[in-house]
Amino acid sequence: MDPDVQSALRKRRCVLLLGGLGLSGLGAGLAFAYLPVGLFLYVILQSFAPQTIGWDAKNAWAKCEGAVAGKLSWPAAADAACEAMHMCANEANLDAKQYAALVAGIRRLPKCGDP
Repeated sequence: MDPDVQSALRKRRCVLLLGGLGLSGLGAGLAFAYLPVGLFLYVILQSFAPQTIGWDAKNAWAKCEGAVAGKLSWPAAADAACEAMHMCANEANLDAKQYAALVAGIRRLPKCGDP
């Protein structure tokens, strides 16, 4: 093969390799930059669908209103339900009627003291 052709092929491979590395670096940089934005959007979207939030999540208080109303279920285990209900009593913004219903639910659980 002609030395000029080999040189041209080597240059083309180098350009393609450097271009691929540059694009992958750019992609990684964009993913890293948008990670906080994506996390923020994920938390916001969860507030519109509280059934997707776990009771052990930091934003579990968003489930409280639905659980008190009977639209969402409390944890199955009595001790976990007691813990979730106490968290709701302390962190959720419930009106007086919802709070009274929550306290009544807490009193129905065995070994679960008043909030």
